[in-house]
Amino acid sequence: MDSTTYTSEGTPASAEPTPTPLGGPEADDAARGLLVRLGRDTAYVIGGLPIAVLSFSVLVTGLALAAGLLVTVVGIPVAAGTLALAVGFGRLERLRLAARGTPLGPVHYAPRRGSGLRRMLNQLTDPRRWAAVLHGIGALVLSVATFSVVVTWWAGALGGLTYWFWERWLGNPESNTTLVELLDLPITEAQLNLLLGLLFALTLVPVTRVCAQAHVGWARLLLTGSSRAALAAQVDDLTTRRTVAAAAESHSLRRLERDIHDGPQQRLVRLGMDLSAAERRLTDDPEQARTMIAEARAQASEALAELRSLSRGIAPPILTDRGLAAALTAVVARSAVPTTVQVDLPPGTRPAPATESAAYYVATEALTNIAKHAGATSAAVTVSVVGAPQAAGPGDEGTDRVQVVVEDDGCGGAMLSKGHGLSGLADRVEGLGGRFSVHSPQGGPTRVVALLPWS
Repeated sequence: MDSTTYTSEGTPASAEPTPTPLGGPEADDAARGLLVRLGRDTAYVIGGLPIAVLSFSVLVTGLALAAGLLVTVVGIPVAAGTLALAVGFGRLERLRLAARGTPLGPVHYAPRRGSGLRRMLNQLTDPRRWAAVLHGIGALVLSVATFSVVVTWWAGALGGLTYWFWERWLGNPESNTTLVELLDLPITEAQLNLLLGLLFALTLVPVTRVCAQAHVGWARLLLTGSSRAALAAQVDDLTTRRTVAAAAESHSLRRLERDIHDGPQQRLVRLGMDLSAAERRLTDDPEQARTMIAEARAQASEALAELRSLSRGIAPPILTDRGLAAALTAVVARSAVPTTVQVDLPPGTRPAPATESAAYYVATEALTNIAKHAGATSAAVTVSVVGAPQAAGPGDEGTDRVQVVVEDDGCGGAMLSKGHGLSGLADRVEGLGGRFSVHSPQGGPTRVVALLPWS
């Protein structure tokens, strides 16, 4: 019989705690993380020097040439081209920082409005573009310093730790005075180099990290933020989006009102009239009344079906409760055209409710158009997450977006113009800051693509 006594926590009182090993998966993961971080920081700092040399040479040459030609009109396009190259170098630096694992916040440049000389002068008045020039020029000084430090620390660590191996091939003239002899240290030259190598190795990670962070700080100072002109452009863009979205919603409501008036409302009016007539016939002609009640029941069923069909285009409960995949699967199951659906979203995550609703609306409206006008024998709906530039304006960086693609093998000829059904979809998508496109040559196939912001 087991007589072991258990404590209030449910563990045997006589059991001794198991010592936690010094090593283990956690320690291995931490060491691996340090090595990965060291490798990324080293590659980032060392790879930055040739880019900094190139950007310094190009930008200084461009500015000098623009200044020399400023007395003529030629200097203006040279200066504008130099600023464009600086923005390009800035975007390259943002990509390098993102690969390192430290993405920068968004930067908004003033929109390039107008044409010709006016467009170039507009670029020359944008302080964010000049900040990119300053970053590209000043990066050389910073890169030379950090490159030297990182290479010195790596050389000190590797050279000191391996000195015992390669010292045998070093010449040792009698006239040479070693550091050990100069300082009169009670150790050998190999032992001194080993100590120095250990010192460099132990401080390699933080020193390399500090050098990389210096570049991060320099980039954050000059490659993020918005100019006043860019902020004004953002306000104008958001105002336009709001107007477009409101117009799209108003159009949808008017169409819904028209559909209800022409469909379920007319059926309900006829239903009321049939029931009134059946009520009058109940006493003198029961058989005729029974027939009229049966017709009224059919009218009620058809009205209910139409109301359900209309409600699916607004916001079905299945979309809110179970997400986009389940809602589109239900739509495809009812489609008049054989349709396949593939929803590839990150597991356990959902886009913003407005994005889900818009994606559902795009898919359902596109399938309705296919059933009515395309004459297609098959269709496909694909939803995925892609990286795409934001639609807010020039200078925005990539971000995850929900892409909805609806394809069919019909006759084609669909047009994205005012007065056509697809224009409402475009307004709804663009009102959310997305993009909408249609490729539908005569003879088909038709491909409708909507890019929507994740959040």
